[in-house]
Amino acid sequence: MPPLSIAELAAALHGLARLIRLDREGFEYFDASPLGLLKSFWVAVALLPLYGLHIIMDLTLLDIGQVVHPLRYISVELIAYVIDWVAFPVLLLSMAPMLGVAPMLFRFLVPFNWIQLPLGLVVLPLGLLARLNVLAAGLGDFIGLLVIGGSLVITTLLARYGLLVGWGPAIGITVLGFTLSLFINAIAFVMTTG
Repeated sequence: MPPLSIAELAAALHGLARLIRLDREGFEYFDASPLGLLKSFWVAVALLPLYGLHIIMDLTLLDIGQVVHPLRYISVELIAYVIDWVAFPVLLLSMAPMLGVAPMLFRFLVPFNWIQLPLGLVVLPLGLLARLNVLAAGLGDFIGLLVIGGSLVITTLLARYGLLVGWGPAIGITVLGFTLSLFINAIAFVMTTG
């Protein structure tokens, strides 16, 4: 993965802050190129420690280590993490010409990866609190649904204004990404429990 300079990081965070405020000018602060896409995967690296805490808590608090060998669980989860990050962009890159969005694809994919940073900083700690039973089960589920709904809305808005497509295609791309992520995580679950 190519290094990310301080200036590129600052520009991406500024663009991210603008997009969070629903300011479409935020798109202009990202490097909407293949290299910019590669650099945006540093977000996955930044969120990995929080994800690692999830894995450790699953092994200890949920006693998953009693059901499956811990090394197998860790390996499958980490591989699924990487595939989950890469699969959607790769799929869209291959489908972009057919969908007619190739010219604007990086304008969507780069901010899409960057928006995972604030989402991950909300979702992952909430998951940790749920595992520690700090949140009541009903409240944790409700917050989880709100976060999932919010992330679907955010992805739809990014697709709509990043790709410059109508609402139908934007929703379709969002559903495609969400379904792909569910599929990857379901396979990981089967691999760790079977």
